[in-house]
Amino acid sequence: MQGEALLTALYLGDSAYPSGVFAFSWGLEVALAEGQADPHGLADWIGAELSGRWHPFDRVALAGGFRAVGQDLAAWNGLVDEAIPADPQRLQSLQAGAALIASARRMGIDPDAALDPDATHAPVAHGHVLARAGMELAPALAVSGMGMARGLASAALRLGRVGAVAVQRDLRGLIPLIARLATVPDPGDRPASFAPLSDIALMRPLAGRLFVN
Repeated sequence: MQGEALLTALYLGDSAYPSGVFAFSWGLEVALAEGQADPHGLADWIGAELSGRWHPFDRVALAGGFRAVGQDLAAWNGLVDEAIPADPQRLQSLQAGAALIASARRMGIDPDAALDPDATHAPVAHGHVLARAGMELAPALAVSGMGMARGLASAALRLGRVGAVAVQRDLRGLIPLIARLATVPDPGDRPASFAPLSDIALMRPLAGRLFVN
């Protein structure tokens, strides 16, 4: 990846890009509060999320959103919707997808007319936006994987459970795992995930929470 493609990846993968996902911890806030996640072992939690959730679900859903157009895109989003087991997760994914599409429009990236901005799941929207921005699929997947890792690390940092240096050390250590997981899925692959700890934490209530989930 060289030149403009590299700069596009850096731009769309920057943590300052206004995607709206900064409002989500995907269960990490509750897990830290209840002792299910160890702030000193944050890399282990993020690695488990990458392996159990991002790789089998988000990576596949993103690739489908990247590849599909028109009614195929809407149909793919419907398939992703059916694969989400719980209503709270479904709602939060739709909220994140809507925020990402709205941000992309403000940045001059127009989505396909068949894409419903209020009913598109986050990884599908992410893949579609990256495709419309001119990225290739392989670097788009790498951007997504690092984005999930960075989002979780940022959540822990904003909760005051880890320091800035420790977060960067963890992220650097996760690069080989992200590179290994960020393979291009086959077109026939379907999204599925197994992340029971974070799934339960994501749905549990917490008084005075900072994040949506």
